[in-house]
Amino acid sequence: MSLFASSKSSSTNKLTLTAEEKARFDYYFFESLRLKNIAKYDAQIDVLRMCLEIDSTNSAVHVELGTLFARLNDPVQATNHIKKAVQIDPTNWWYRIHYITMLSAREQFSSAVEQAEELRDIYPYREDVYTILTSLYKQTGSFDKAIAALNQLEKYLGINENITFEKFQLYSQLNKEKQAIEEITKLIEKFPKETRYKVMLGDIYLDLNQPKKALEQYLLVQKEEPDNPFVYVSLAKYYKDRNQDDLAMQSIVSALKNPKLPSDTKMDILGQYVDRLLTSHQKIDETEELFKMLIEMYPLDEMPYAYYAMFLQNQKREDEALEQLENIININPKNDAAWKTALQIITQKEDTAAVLNLTERGLKELPELAEFYYYRSIALFQQEKYDEALKTNETALENLKESTSGPILSGFYGQMGDIYYKLQNKEKAFESYEKALEENPGNTYIMNNYAYYLSEEKLDLRKAERMSGKTVELDPNNSTYLDTYAWIFYQQGNYLLAKIYIERAIDNLLEERESDVIYDHAGDIYNALKEHKKAIEMWEKAFSIKNSDEIKEKIEKTKTTEL
Repeated sequence: MSLFASSKSSSTNKLTLTAEEKARFDYYFFESLRLKNIAKYDAQIDVLRMCLEIDSTNSAVHVELGTLFARLNDPVQATNHIKKAVQIDPTNWWYRIHYITMLSAREQFSSAVEQAEELRDIYPYREDVYTILTSLYKQTGSFDKAIAALNQLEKYLGINENITFEKFQLYSQLNKEKQAIEEITKLIEKFPKETRYKVMLGDIYLDLNQPKKALEQYLLVQKEEPDNPFVYVSLAKYYKDRNQDDLAMQSIVSALKNPKLPSDTKMDILGQYVDRLLTSHQKIDETEELFKMLIEMYPLDEMPYAYYAMFLQNQKREDEALEQLENIININPKNDAAWKTALQIITQKEDTAAVLNLTERGLKELPELAEFYYYRSIALFQQEKYDEALKTNETALENLKESTSGPILSGFYGQMGDIYYKLQNKEKAFESYEKALEENPGNTYIMNNYAYYLSEEKLDLRKAERMSGKTVELDPNNSTYLDTYAWIFYQQGNYLLAKIYIERAIDNLLEERESDVIYDHAGDIYNALKEHKKAIEMWEKAFSIKNSDEIKEKIEKTKTTEL
């Protein structure tokens, strides 16, 4: 039984104050409001308690105290004072709502339901009381009661979408499929011209594994409204679930071409089906026309350009893809994905001038993007602009050091090591490599370069051997790493091990990436082993890749020696 069962028709007897008591009460009450405004809450509590000493039956004081204790994160005292306010004034709508809210916050749902039911008895024609009851019934798992509350609300408001959908969900949770479908059917009967509800009914049949009824519903909508875009979206799912991919794609294309379908819905659909569109080798021209049409329909939307760029990349039409990425950047210069993809394409083309142009523009828009600094530095290094490359890395570290992860910082320090070595500043180079490995001890690229340059300088060859051995262990088929390992053994005078690893390096060389350096090293190693014929063969391969006076001299000298 409710705490307030006897209070529905009567309230707590209120005190009658004398004129002097009323004056004192009013003074303290208004003083409490002043203290509240200046956030002196402890003093406010004291003053409100003085009010209660004068009139313990004043509901407004209890509400103020309840609200204050809630603010001070004391839910027990807050609830007690609001409860007292309701006892004093049980018909006050807002006191009850306040109390129900507090009970719900403390997960005392059964008590909250009792209060809401009493509120309904007091205010049977207020619509929001049924909304409150529905929510509480759902919290307590009383789905039948929630449906009853919604039915009562429906009597006042009539059939509408929100109530119907909520009842549909509740019937579904109760596994009452027939009643759930009846709710949607009622909505269709009430709004016969709203075909969206008819499509929805088809979707429900599909979810309930009743595909025949679903298809009947979709075809009915298609007949009534041939240009309804949503029915094509649903048909696509129907066909997709039945592995009828061609029909699914036809439906999706019809939906995407439909001007009635909102652009954001189209982009969502496109995102779901773009992989199929890209990988389908049939109707490529039709797919391309679809992307072009979407761009024409939504010229200021980035997504059609992005998907078209993906399509063009898939077709190996990188230059055209770059044009679409430029369109995205023009629409939204802060679209980092477009910048990154464009940078990736240009980098693969090994067009250093284009990389420098793109990164210069990109850094003005997104100075926090590490890729711009990284690839700009590489391009400058390739153009032998070492001072500019070094400055780019230093700027990157200044701008990114606080917000960037170790592996990325490692890359910048590693590039600085390469640059310093080219500038003949070996001390700074090795210092930079050490910093790079501190940030990312597993960076094989940096370990390899560090080890190689140590071997070139014949410094700490044992350390160089350990680092190089680690790179070969992590990437055993990498020709560059195998070559470095072989070269370190050569510098140590261990020619037999050097031969083993240089031959592995040559065996793993890709035809399109043959290296004059590896062949040159192989020649030196074979020569050290007195295998002069093999040495000459290797040097000649190196010379065919890159004319070098030094290699030419080694060939001629060895040939002379052989004779």
